Amino acid sequence: MKVMIVDDSPVTRSMLRDMFEAVGHEVSAEAEDLPSAVANFNAHRPELTTLDLSLIGGSGLDVLKALKAIDPAARVMIVSGNAQVRVLEAVRAAGAGGFLPKPFNLDELTAALAAMGLGA
Repeated sequence: MKVMIVDDSPVTRSMLRDMFEAVGHEVSAEAEDLPSAVANFNAHRPELTTLDLSLIGGSGLDVLKALKAIDPAARVMIVSGNAQVRVLEAVRAAGAGGFLPKPFNLDELTAALAAMGLGA
């Protein structure tokens, strides 16, 4: 599966890349903000996008809405330390298909993928 990772932390992007590759997925793109997320989504058409909600200079919710406007069937998993009920409701209403709370490990990532029907 081709994955795009959207997070403003290079450390988090690297950790997610390593985990996805460890279970046989290809990270085809990375982004740190809304413009690069939209450009890379259009260029690479990932099968899954992981998305942090707190980005420098913008909101992950704005990125989610932009990706869903491009492709309503886009699969997006939120990866965030913010697990407030109102936040979860907002991202689900905007079309997020899954949520992975930070911090996480490989087993938790695999379980989040399985909950989205994507398997490992």
